[in-house]
Amino acid sequence: MIQRLLTFSALWLLCSCSTLPNPYQAGLSGGASGTGLAILKKSAESHGNRWDRFEKVEVSYSGTWAKMATRIQPVLTDSEFRKSSEESYFPRSGIVVQEHRGPGGSKSVRQTGDEVSISYNGTPSQDSEQRDASSLVVDAYTAFLFGPSWVLSEGQEFRLLASEEIEGEACDLVAATLRPGLGRAEEDQVIAWISRKSGWMRRLQFTLNGLESTKGADVDVVFSEMRKADDGSVWPTQFLERVQRPLAIKAHEWRMNRLILDGKKAF
Repeated sequence: MIQRLLTFSALWLLCSCSTLPNPYQAGLSGGASGTGLAILKKSAESHGNRWDRFEKVEVSYSGTWAKMATRIQPVLTDSEFRKSSEESYFPRSGIVVQEHRGPGGSKSVRQTGDEVSISYNGTPSQDSEQRDASSLVVDAYTAFLFGPSWVLSEGQEFRLLASEEIEGEACDLVAATLRPGLGRAEEDQVIAWISRKSGWMRRLQFTLNGLESTKGADVDVVFSEMRKADDGSVWPTQFLERVQRPLAIKAHEWRMNRLILDGKKAF
């Protein structure tokens, strides 16, 4: 752990600082909660996918990890096993099942409420850090998949921040507190970037308090290549994740290959 922290500190000095708003400071500023809440509600309507309206949502992903990210956070990235995945979400019951694959073989994760179990190549793991990391990943990927409706459902203390642009597109920034936070965290902060033009969520910033080794860090995921299902719901299919603090680096890029909504293939 000491060696990892020393490496982390050395890389911090070599990398540029983030220019994005700091989620840890979002609670110290912002407008009335009613304004931010209204924007988030409208965004959820634009996506048309209230996250708990579905009985079962199935997705498949594939992607690549940046080498620096795997060096800094080997347990969280788990890149030997997390290159592609088949995932099932049961929003009404709070169950998530993920089947990951990578050069090292297979990794199975099942989370029901606060309970998570994992296994590698069929062998159960009781390692507390691995389980905490897996729980954080489950919650984060639930947020990525269901977007503003998940933030609306799980967040509180909504605050409207100063507007920003992403790829020339003006966005309203809505900060919120997650309590409990992602994974095992007692609390996390998020900032949802909502496009003024489309109403879609284009970026999600969030803190990483669910692991001892990531406390104080924050990352963001940019969503693109939105696709509309037959029922009118809108889903991102391309994802780009970057660490923002304490150093700004690319972490992970992945795409959605398949989406099935309540047994019906959407794309």
